[in-house]
Amino acid sequence: MKTTGIDPFFKTLQSEKKISKVEVERAIYIDFEGFMKHPPSLIGIMCENDFWQVVLTEDLILAAQAKNIKFDDGKNVISNLILRAINEDRKIVAYTSFEKEQCYRWYDLDISSVYVNANLVARSWKKKAFPQEKVSGLKDYLKLINYPRGDHLGIKQSTQRIRTVAEAIAKKGSYESLTKIQKGKWTKLLDHNKIDVEGMKALMLRATNN
Repeated sequence: MKTTGIDPFFKTLQSEKKISKVEVERAIYIDFEGFMKHPPSLIGIMCENDFWQVVLTEDLILAAQAKNIKFDDGKNVISNLILRAINEDRKIVAYTSFEKEQCYRWYDLDISSVYVNANLVARSWKKKAFPQEKVSGLKDYLKLINYPRGDHLGIKQSTQRIRTVAEAIAKKGSYESLTKIQKGKWTKLLDHNKIDVEGMKALMLRATNN
């Protein structure tokens, strides 16, 4: 049977990589940390020059308080971001489609109308600017644009770090009782999340600097 029209999946991919330099500068950038089969544990958010983090699961409340980080319901956080994006004519940008899928899966929120997939934008740019370079993730893209990341963060270990801190707090009853190594894992998780969000914006600025 002959079909007409544009493939909806292709149309979605095209819309997710459409963003101007002005929109990149004004966009809301987000990055979830957590487990694949559970609601997100943490979100890093950046809009223009402001960056903040919100803990989204109760098992990390004490760890959040130790770093002066707010705890809130994930659906409430995303709902507010969607409203802000719509009211202020901003895009919501994440590195892949993961954040969009998580919003729908856990919060029953569809953010497609304002969503931009940074990986699609970066991939298109790299094909023209660095056709011979091989990249497999955001870390490689940040190296490509010489964005300082910090070797102390190591390979991304978000789930392991979250599990370690949450289990230790559940066992010991307070964040202060955690060992220096356990506290260090929490600090590295937060640092990693912050660099990913800020680095993603730097990548998008470079990719749209035509």
